[in-house]
Amino acid sequence: MSRIALSRLPGERVLAVEGDEVSAGGGVELALADLPGYVRSREPEAPRWVWDDTARWYPPLLAEGVRVGRCHDLRLGHHLLRRAPAARARLLDGAQSEHWDRLGPATLSHPALFSADEASEHLRADLEDARQLAAVAAAEGGPAEAARLRLLLAAESAGALVAAEMTAAGMPWRVDVHERLLVELLGPRPPRGARPLLLESVAAEVRAAFGAPGLNPDSQPELLAALRHAGLEATDTRASSLRRLEHPGIAPLLRYRQLAHLFSTNGWAWIDQWVSGGRFRPSYQPAGSATGRWSSNGGGALSIPAQIRPAAIADEGWRLVVADVAQLEPRVLAGMSGDRALARSARGTDLYQGMVDDGAVASRDQAKLGLLGAMYGGTSGESGRLVAGLTRRYPEAFGLVEAAARAGERGEVVRTLLGR
Repeated sequence: MSRIALSRLPGERVLAVEGDEVSAGGGVELALADLPGYVRSREPEAPRWVWDDTARWYPPLLAEGVRVGRCHDLRLGHHLLRRAPAARARLLDGAQSEHWDRLGPATLSHPALFSADEASEHLRADLEDARQLAAVAAAEGGPAEAARLRLLLAAESAGALVAAEMTAAGMPWRVDVHERLLVELLGPRPPRGARPLLLESVAAEVRAAFGAPGLNPDSQPELLAALRHAGLEATDTRASSLRRLEHPGIAPLLRYRQLAHLFSTNGWAWIDQWVSGGRFRPSYQPAGSATGRWSSNGGGALSIPAQIRPAAIADEGWRLVVADVAQLEPRVLAGMSGDRALARSARGTDLYQGMVDDGAVASRDQAKLGLLGAMYGGTSGESGRLVAGLTRRYPEAFGLVEAAARAGERGEVVRTLLGR
């Protein structure tokens, strides 16, 4: 498989350097306007396109109807290899490396392929690619670690392509269905700055229950004062804290909080800002966190509330495929730790039920509470009691989590299977 590195040049020009042309100092110069045609002509050969940031190079190609199958995102790769324990990060040092260290992702607010920042706009992709390949090939741990890093980089770059395509396509979204759901839950769209009719009705229930006619249930100080005036020992207004209190006003208050959250985060203003042309249009950012998790910019795209999900309706002649991760993280834990008992529980479609069937716990809820408690630090109360028992049942899996936690507390490096 060939690699074709694309670099931006002054004057809206592009340098394309293929394979061995890096060491020979060769390459082909072409006008930026000719890039889609060039990529379209070479794509049947299935090359790996190498560029500084997929979020900058790929959208203009997609706009011209050009899709690519493989790429290597140098920005993502550089930041990943700088921190990967096995990579020889010193081999990334060289010409322009300080600019690669600082390079951030392109965003919707800065979509242009070229910009006024000359230092970061004219980075040589071919030279950085050669350094990254060298840093991987010389990985500590030998060929096995190098193979893991190559797989990780390929997956990271594939994710960048997916994110760009998702951003360009948007999610099919029926405004009429969304608005109907809002009217059913909240009432008609209110004037700017006012509450919807049904939300205001629930607020009135809260005021009546607490005997506080002037209460603004959106105000934490006022709400705390009303709770204490009703004889309730409340130190905060979190939903989990409110559920522990007994009072006729708690149920309408929780209902108000849920509806108010929907109104403020996914109400009519959300539609106005994020939906156009029958599409919900956020942008997606791979490796948006240090752990490699994605992030999104716009409309809470990674966590759409269940109340409005029915508005995501496939276009005529298309079908939405819903992919459940099916307890992905506990399954990864079973694989990384080599815990055969947990792997046996994970053979079916429901890992938690598998733990019950294997006799580890009495109920599915206990399995979920105990396992997620161990993975995410829930070591007190009921979760802590379950963790102690499950540690004896799954010693390798729970031992791996505990060892990683202790290493992190000591300031040591904790890594993933592939080397992040």
